[in-house]
Amino acid sequence: MNMNAKYKLSILVMATLLLSGCFGSSTKQQLQICDELDANDEWIEPAVNAQHKYGTPLALSLSLLELPLSKLEKKHVRPRMSDWDEYRIRSERWDALPSNPQDAVDFIGWFTQQSQKRNNLAWHQAGEHYLALRLGHGGYHRFDATKYPELSQQAKGIDARSKRWSKELAACKHQWQGESWFNKLKLW
Repeated sequence: MNMNAKYKLSILVMATLLLSGCFGSSTKQQLQICDELDANDEWIEPAVNAQHKYGTPLALSLSLLELPLSKLEKKHVRPRMSDWDEYRIRSERWDALPSNPQDAVDFIGWFTQQSQKRNNLAWHQAGEHYLALRLGHGGYHRFDATKYPELSQQAKGIDARSKRWSKELAACKHQWQGESWFNKLKLW
């Protein structure tokens, strides 16, 4: 093999490795909800409570939250201020904070129940619930996907994540149901 062929082969190998790293990393970095719940079990109890209280499926609640949190941002949910205020008034949880896992999940449960009533959204429409959360109930009705393609893409991502997490949660039910779940709670 001459020097020119070796050079081309090494470039080809490096490009292949680079591209495989770029395309392969997205699947490796996808958040696995069972692993996340195992590492951060403070999410389990509020999500199960929201399901019992509001009917919100676990996968929907969790997919609308900021998981995992970045080092800079400490809010688990980013509600519109008017929605957050309405939630605090109606729930009489005046000290509720978006940075508190229990408050954030309870808000998501309340809000998705409101979205179901006001916007006729089904529980499996996670992307639509995301749009209602981002835009408010009135803004959701006026939303034009052609004018905001990035927001539409984000909603599709939330929808896909909710569906994936729904399957994952069914596979790891033992982690969040029954005695094993109760024993994992951090009660102190």
